[in-house]
Amino acid sequence: MSGGGDPTQPPPAKSPKQSSPTTTIESLGEDLLLTIFLRLPSLATLIRAALTCRAWRRAVASSPSFRRSFRELHPAPLLGIFEDPDRDALPPFVSAHRRDRDVLAAIRGGDFFLTPLLEPNSCASDAPLRWRVVDCRDGRIVLMNRVAGLLAIVNPFARQCPPDYIHIPFDMCSRDGPLRLGVHLLSSDEEPMSFRVVWLLCDISRVQLVVFSSETRDWSFLPWVEITERVPAHDANNWWLRWGMQANGLLYWPFKNEKHMLTLDTATMEFSVFELPPYLKGQQDCFYAVGETKDGEPCIVYCIGFSIGVLKDRVGDDGVKRWILVGMVHYEAESANDNRLQVVAVEGGFAYLITTEVVLSLCIETMELEKLFPRTFYARHFHPYIMAWPSSLVGNYRHFAIIQGGTGHE
Repeated sequence: MSGGGDPTQPPPAKSPKQSSPTTTIESLGEDLLLTIFLRLPSLATLIRAALTCRAWRRAVASSPSFRRSFRELHPAPLLGIFEDPDRDALPPFVSAHRRDRDVLAAIRGGDFFLTPLLEPNSCASDAPLRWRVVDCRDGRIVLMNRVAGLLAIVNPFARQCPPDYIHIPFDMCSRDGPLRLGVHLLSSDEEPMSFRVVWLLCDISRVQLVVFSSETRDWSFLPWVEITERVPAHDANNWWLRWGMQANGLLYWPFKNEKHMLTLDTATMEFSVFELPPYLKGQQDCFYAVGETKDGEPCIVYCIGFSIGVLKDRVGDDGVKRWILVGMVHYEAESANDNRLQVVAVEGGFAYLITTEVVLSLCIETMELEKLFPRTFYARHFHPYIMAWPSSLVGNYRHFAIIQGGTGHE
């Protein structure tokens, strides 16, 4: 019988199949892992994922190009707003009303009550509770206590780190001498362990920079600079500049005459002055703020009434740089009580605005206006707190791993 076998014999055993290796997320290469991470919806989600294990954290920390791409795709979220207290107390924090569970987890994980300022063994233990927020930048909050003569820099997520206290180099309660126009923190997500604090002093026609460096732990008084646009002085008033603003390495102080803007390049520490664009010049009821787009391009967001405009610094066909109007949008108030619109800050491609009843955000790229949450605070000064990259995900991974101990947001 052809093709037959012995029916009394068992069939030959089948050769075992080669089992393919099981692919797990832990076995992914860094390139594929970072491609997946780019698809995560927010910075808060990325932080929770990357801190799951050292390999993932190392992948993010060792790739500046990935972090650049992620910032372009996912602007850092607003976590809330600090306001001035109406009595001797720590500045209250109003959290953003978000339904993103990772953002909510980040808010819960931070010490936004600023309790380190109450530490009994610190150099500020005897200071009165007269702390006021003067700047928020890259996850740090700068607070001033004029009576105690102290600045305090606090990171709400670095619970294990005490505030960085800095003695103010002059008597803040004295009315003598030049006018002191605000404090600005110069820092970077990519270099979280170092920073500078810049203070501007001004008299009738001159300005002076006072700079604190975290590396030297000391203040430097730079030479006085004569401002030509202020000479001859039109009056004997020292207060000819308004409070400053910051955008992508530049500081801006508007002239009170509503005609000029003083600018400081913080890389070279050189001043320049430009004329305000026609949209802003001489406008008494105009609120505006200087900031940057998500690509780091300087921009100005202004509002007159309920109309909001965006200006960008562009080179025209004649080769001259000027501020060009690139977008307009109108806010429709929902009630008669909602009668005032003001720009608070511009950062990371978003402008943050408030009315008497609501907090808004404007995407500068799309000009989409979004209501974030009801306004429950009525202080005169307020500072948006925007989520920053934790130091454990940037720079020298091993250095930060040792410092941070591999735990927590930071």
